[in-house]
Amino acid sequence: MPVFQRKKHKARDAPVSGYCFISGDDELILPGYTSLAKNEQVLSCVYLIADLVSSMTLHLMENKENGDGRLKNELSRKLDIEPNILTTRKTFMHRIVSDMCLYGNAYVLPKINSEGYFSDFIPLPNQSVRTVNKTLISYKIMFDGKIFEPDELLHIPLNPNGTYFYMGDGFTPMLRKTVENIAQANATKSAFLKSKWKPSLIISINSDAEELKNKDLRKKTLDSYTSTTEAGEPWLIPAGEIDIKTVQPLTLNDLAIQDSLKLDICTVAAVFGIPPFLLGVGTFNKDEYNNFISRRIMPIAMTIQQEFTKKLLYSDKLYFRFNPKSLMQYDIGETVNFVKEMVGGGMLTRNEGRNEIGYSPVDNEGMNDFIVLENYVPVAKVGEQKKLLQGGEKSA
Repeated sequence: MPVFQRKKHKARDAPVSGYCFISGDDELILPGYTSLAKNEQVLSCVYLIADLVSSMTLHLMENKENGDGRLKNELSRKLDIEPNILTTRKTFMHRIVSDMCLYGNAYVLPKINSEGYFSDFIPLPNQSVRTVNKTLISYKIMFDGKIFEPDELLHIPLNPNGTYFYMGDGFTPMLRKTVENIAQANATKSAFLKSKWKPSLIISINSDAEELKNKDLRKKTLDSYTSTTEAGEPWLIPAGEIDIKTVQPLTLNDLAIQDSLKLDICTVAAVFGIPPFLLGVGTFNKDEYNNFISRRIMPIAMTIQQEFTKKLLYSDKLYFRFNPKSLMQYDIGETVNFVKEMVGGGMLTRNEGRNEIGYSPVDNEGMNDFIVLENYVPVAKVGEQKKLLQGGEKSA
């Protein structure tokens, strides 16, 4: 097996991204800042994207004469099964995608053993990484007091910065105001629910103002009418002495907080390109979901696989590729018809067709042959069918 090492390139910078500033003096205005990583609505979107990307298998592909084919060796197993000694590919990729979405950049430190093979890939905490000496054509990465060139780390940006194109902005610029509004709405909602200025009953009585200022006297006056009354029993009060009014206090609906929150949550989903039904709003739509996989999930996956290919492989015939087929939604009837067409047209073997539906291959004779037409003739013997020979069966 060849020794795969990283190529030599140069290192980059991680901006302090993912923070929305909220300032003010009023008790309902949140002071300081709120991190995107601590916003529930943002995290639900980020984790959804990270779950989908990390669920795809990562294939090591090789350019061959008749088309690209999957290559299985120790390197492909390392990246797809155990990239990190402490966890699996699923968790490893989840961390990378989460950092990309929340901070705009993900950093991974490859470790190489004495034999020249990759032994481990360590995701670096984004808050501890800094980019230094940035120019339009170069930069370096600082972590744990050490300076790295770009080729010494895997640096995966999301949504390139307008000035330093090698750095990622993530979703921060688009989410800044929306997250501020959500945080403010939640603070207002919490303060409103804790407020004591929501009486449901107001009683007006003939009494001295000074007397009503005293808490004990107020309680004594109220108890004189209510403490001896059983539940459901009517009050007996002197006519003209007491005037009782019911009060309808403001609700969250009156303040339109719920509608505002729903709108902001939908705005967050729209920024991430996530269909609303994946967040519990609306009904499932297969076409919309598949479009989400193609338009949002795969571009993120493409960024990761290209960085892996660029820095981990020497051979120009090899590349990494995520497999999105497992994420797409297909009706079982459509899948069966597709397999029948592909098998009947000689483009898939029957065992490959079984694999498309999720069944294990079988060892029966002919299951790995390419067949066509109604009699399932092997492709190599298509020209030997009796009906294609002159005279049919008589000349066979």
